[in-house]
Amino acid sequence: MTCAPSARRRAAAGAALITALLAALTLTACSADDPGDSTDTTAAATATDTAATTTTTTADATIDGEPADAAALAISDQLAASLMSAADEFGDVEVDLLLVYADHVSLFYVDPADPGTRHRTELRDSTWSAPTRGPRLGTAPPLPLDAIDPVVVRSAIEATPTLLGTDEARLSHVSIYPDDSGRAEYLVALATGGSLGNVTFGPDGQEREVEAPR
Repeated sequence: MTCAPSARRRAAAGAALITALLAALTLTACSADDPGDSTDTTAAATATDTAATTTTTTADATIDGEPADAAALAISDQLAASLMSAADEFGDVEVDLLLVYADHVSLFYVDPADPGTRHRTELRDSTWSAPTRGPRLGTAPPLPLDAIDPVVVRSAIEATPTLLGTDEARLSHVSIYPDDSGRAEYLVALATGGSLGNVTFGPDGQEREVEAPR
């Protein structure tokens, strides 16, 4: 084992001050190489403290003033309830786009009789608005309702503050839509100050793209 840079600097300083005591200097150098040396212990303690600080920072991240995990759970529960309500209200529709906000949900679903048309409706206070028609802009296969996973949304929201490097943010929205292969893609957008950042996740919850706040 070689001396750490700081130990070598201390040994050199000792040699300059006590040049006549070669034996003592050798003993000091050997002591610095000893695995039990306090320098290594201090370094290990510093590394542990750094890791603990990183963990605490992640755990203390907030969204809308709530701990990130609590905010993520609330949004995922809201999403699960919305999916059940949409199935009851509109049947087994296929989703072109689903926008989840803190206080409502916007659903764009494909017209089963006209795949080039989609209907837009909003769920507020447990009530769906009357659907309006419009052209479908995307070409990817739409998502069945059961292809949307609230558990993935929860983990994605929890992970987003750390991926964006922020400890305090506001939820802008969560976008859910089909990717090019027709599988669910999730985008979590958080606002920090006057900036908006977002992270895109695949159907398995793994991040695909991070766009930092700007």
